[in-house]
Amino acid sequence: MNRLLLILLSISTIFFFQSCEDNDCTTEYTFQSWTPVYKSAEELVPTVEYVASRELESPGKIYYYGKYILINEKNQGVHIIDNSDITNPQKVGFIAIEGNLDMGLKGDYLYADDYYNLLVIDISDITAPEIVSTVPGLKDEYLYFDEARGEYIVDYSLIEETREFSCEDEVPFEITDDAGNVLYNVDVWRVFEVDDLLVADAAGAPGGGGGGSLARLAFVRDHFYYVNQQSLKVFDTQDLANPDLLNTVYLPWGVETMFPYKDKLFIGANDGMHIMDNRDPANPIHISTFQHARACDPVVVSDDIAYVTLRDGSECQNFINQLDVVDVSNIREPELIASFPMEHPHGLSVREETLYLCEGEHGLKIFDVSNIEEIHENLLAHNDQLHAYDVISLSSELLLMVGDDGFYQIDVSDPGSPSLLSAIRIGE
Repeated sequence: MNRLLLILLSISTIFFFQSCEDNDCTTEYTFQSWTPVYKSAEELVPTVEYVASRELESPGKIYYYGKYILINEKNQGVHIIDNSDITNPQKVGFIAIEGNLDMGLKGDYLYADDYYNLLVIDISDITAPEIVSTVPGLKDEYLYFDEARGEYIVDYSLIEETREFSCEDEVPFEITDDAGNVLYNVDVWRVFEVDDLLVADAAGAPGGGGGGSLARLAFVRDHFYYVNQQSLKVFDTQDLANPDLLNTVYLPWGVETMFPYKDKLFIGANDGMHIMDNRDPANPIHISTFQHARACDPVVVSDDIAYVTLRDGSECQNFINQLDVVDVSNIREPELIASFPMEHPHGLSVREETLYLCEGEHGLKIFDVSNIEEIHENLLAHNDQLHAYDVISLSSELLLMVGDDGFYQIDVSDPGSPSLLSAIRIGE
């Protein structure tokens, strides 16, 4: 789970059991909640280490770079996979980066976040990664210092606990630990994950890599962009080893994803799709907004059409599961063309007239989008045997896909009959 959390409140799940012996009635309540993970200042000093390959446990973002596939292991680092043979990808090692969730590649440099910093890592020898520069404060608006403990809260972990109360007692509104810290709020509890949701290298520069539709960072020409919930940070990367922070643009939208396309930045947020003019790359300017009901929404763009997925759950606080197709030919007045109901859409990718859409535990759907207004009538294929959270259309023949059950490569040379080429599943 992303340690950059927006802590919001909702109703928790409570299970209770009663027992009565000799008129002694008790009630057991089982609570599920999130408890803070603390780190000292010393523990936040950035480190990078190349270690032996390890099992996939909780895969996050995916990225391709030459013959390699990089898969983020949430909060732990990056799996390095040699994909020279797409039918038999080989894990060759793991770059341990505590607190890592996002990454990008250009030239011989891996840009990766940790709990607090932007790390620039030289991977010219991928078996000997080396931090060449550190930009502190990448996520400073979310790093909370607990003065009572003298430590930083960097993450939250899910815990479950059962406590017994007398039937005659009123269950307390707040449940605390032995030190008095509030663990549960019986009436109102929930922590929403901000980053469960990748983005292509829009520059297409030699040596650049690419990701999917759920990324928070991207290289565009000689600049690097990073978005979080409320800001866009712009770096000059003419010297790739030493990025220079040029600008921080306030974004009051609950930002989740970013997709650079031509001279625009398409920002997926809780309240809609926001379009920014990026002709001056150091000073992106907001142009317009396509608003919708509050929902999670990655976005991809092809020509004059934007595809936006909305889903319920997580921080979305909504019950919408749909695909919005938006006309962005007039960039100042984006207009909804049509909406199509979906099961639980996440990441997506479009290539020419084919749309690849991830439906979470409901699998991968492939649509013909040659007729924009009739997408729902043109489902070419649906693989519901795999979990699909994000996807990269690497070519007209190959898809890279990740879900909470593993990493997959799929032959889509015939979009109506996709076939699994290889897989690295959880636990492998």
